[in-house]
Amino acid sequence: MPAETLGSPAQLVVNSYNGWDPLEEVIVGSVANSASPGFEPALRPYFPSPEQRTFSAARRSDAEIEAATQQLDTLARVLEGEGVIVRRPTQTDFFTEVKTPSFQVNSQNTSACPRDVLLVVGDEIIEAPMAMRSRFFEYLPYRKLVREYFRQGARWTAAPKPSMADEMYVQNFSVEDGPFDADEHPALTDLEPCFDAASFSRMGKDIFYQPDIVTNDFGAGWLARHLGPEYRLHRVRFRDPHPQHIDATMVPLRAGLVMINPERPPVGDTIAFFEENGWRVITAEPSVRGSFYSTPEVSNWISMNVFNVNEETVICEEREKPMIELFKSLGFRVIAIPFANVYHFGGSFHCCTVDIRRAGGRQSYFPALGS
Repeated sequence: MPAETLGSPAQLVVNSYNGWDPLEEVIVGSVANSASPGFEPALRPYFPSPEQRTFSAARRSDAEIEAATQQLDTLARVLEGEGVIVRRPTQTDFFTEVKTPSFQVNSQNTSACPRDVLLVVGDEIIEAPMAMRSRFFEYLPYRKLVREYFRQGARWTAAPKPSMADEMYVQNFSVEDGPFDADEHPALTDLEPCFDAASFSRMGKDIFYQPDIVTNDFGAGWLARHLGPEYRLHRVRFRDPHPQHIDATMVPLRAGLVMINPERPPVGDTIAFFEENGWRVITAEPSVRGSFYSTPEVSNWISMNVFNVNEETVICEEREKPMIELFKSLGFRVIAIPFANVYHFGGSFHCCTVDIRRAGGRQSYFPALGS
């Protein structure tokens, strides 16, 4: 299109450097026409034995889609009531086959979790090079929105699309050889850069990531080089037998306050690093989910997967009373709404949103590292 029809970056239609500045615009996911994928190589750490790897792709039931849709729509209305512009992905039929020269799967997944596929850094939207074959085309439901943001001045980057060939995965991965370890027992090779956007936690100039079953160091290296010296990437690790994403493990709640999963303690000096930079490190309260609702698609720490409207307001699942009381003790205004029916689709509030625009700029929150 002619260059003069493109917007100016000064318009800041996309602007987000952290997860706590005042929210102005957000994408909320959708579960319409979702599918559940069959077994594929990226899932080996979750299903260690051959007997567990025989499940096939299926279309999600109308009942579970309707129940989750009601709760996602409630989230959208709550955010609109807070003065936030809410956008939704284009509806897509995910129960469709994907075939490339390198692989074939019988179905795709869902657009419930935009956080996994879109990484917003400043005025740029980056489409993540995801590792699951069923998620190869998951960026498509957001393309209409991304094109619109680009035309209004945002930057738009699609990370190198991985082939997802067999060689990208550790072929003999088995938990009999020990739990997942990014250095000693990884699930991905470094053949190609791979990452889910939700494996990164943005804190201004500093971005933290953990290598996990869908994110390798090659992917983080690509991102670091792409972003350049204006950003610092920090590799952190946690004791987790099959880590996937960081937003139920290490959750920044506002500048100077970070919440850690007590069952997944950091490996190394992560806590010391935060404390030396003046941050308060707190541990999350145990979830009550097991007493009312259980699903294999998420861990029992999905209660940590909360979403900030601003540095004083956080959205939390209504039944997580211990977590709600923790937030209140920290001075937060808590918006508690039902969301457990969405868990079947792989995430909670943070997973099911991606903040497009927040008021605020890039800052350094770690004085020991300089400005």
